[in-house]
Amino acid sequence: MTDQPSYYSIITANVRYDNRLTDSEKLLFAEITSLSNKYGYCTARNGYFAKLYDVVKETISRRISKLAKLGYLHIEIIREGNEIKQRKMYPLTQSSVPIDAKINTPIDNSVNTPIDANVKENNTRFNNTSINRDRDETSELFQLISKELEMIQSPLKVQQLEQCIESFKTNRSEVVEVAVDYCKQNKKGINYLIKVLENWSKENISSKEEAEKKVKTKRQSSRSALDEIAEELGVGF
Repeated sequence: MTDQPSYYSIITANVRYDNRLTDSEKLLFAEITSLSNKYGYCTARNGYFAKLYDVVKETISRRISKLAKLGYLHIEIIREGNEIKQRKMYPLTQSSVPIDAKINTPIDNSVNTPIDANVKENNTRFNNTSINRDRDETSELFQLISKELEMIQSPLKVQQLEQCIESFKTNRSEVVEVAVDYCKQNKKGINYLIKVLENWSKENISSKEEAEKKVKTKRQSSRSALDEIAEELGVGF
């Protein structure tokens, strides 16, 4: 297990006050967010969590399955042939954008003791066809931001980003992707991205072309390129 826990964990309000979850399940969710790397996912195995919380692997498997079923985890299985190489768990920390999902968790027939279908290493994948379109789009953008810029750990930033993203009524993904790419190229983080999106929303930017025009640098002899970009975006460095 190569993941290293962060200094702090996250339990967002929707997880914290969900009475369908036990305290142990909420704590596991927090641990997964703590272990999520810069790409926004955790690869820790059930054995790691079982040892950490002094329970059996099947207990951890049930807890992870429940978190996924309720929309708090997106689980991706990496296979090589019939062999599972890695499991990626993406904690979905959006405060009001839970994802509904159908899960498919087959049982390993080589196990001698029969257990329910939610147990084992959770060969789970989302069936995105049943997910609400807008929620899915916002969730994918959160994953893009976590991958390209930094892991979204602050609940306040989650809320701010969610509001910024949903303020774009048309071509939402295209506009946000341009902003994320710009921030990545200029080594800017989430705080700067929020400023960019807030200003673009106020200026009614509604297409990829309009967004790209905003980040295009125009040379001026009396000002640096960075100063000009800041002016174009409507934010300061």
